Amino acid sequence: MMVDDTENNEFRELLSDYAEPISDDGFSEHVLMQANAPQNIGTIKRFMVGGATLMAALVAVPQLSKLLQLLGGVKLPELSIPTNLAETSYAPTMPIMALLAVLIVGLGSSFLFSSDL
Repeated sequence: MMVDDTENNEFRELLSDYAEPISDDGFSEHVLMQANAPQNIGTIKRFMVGGATLMAALVAVPQLSKLLQLLGGVKLPELSIPTNLAETSYAPTMPIMALLAVLIVGLGSSFLFSSDL
């Protein structure tokens, strides 16, 4: 059973007499040409990534002394590292970490080099 939407029918009837766009002396083409042609997208992207890096550095640098104080008070337990790490580690751990590293590198490179950003 099909639902008949009278609002859509009224809208279709209203537009049935619509033949062609109203002349605007090339204004629409000019606006679309301006909107569809960003010529300096690479410059804008580099400026945004560089600005974000600069802001992150400005936030992180004043906190380095507190980080060094915090790390200076940490006492690490003594560990014995096995000679053959591949035999003693859980088998899926290494491929998962490699996949995670590839994912992080891919995400970072897509932010830097993608034209869709």
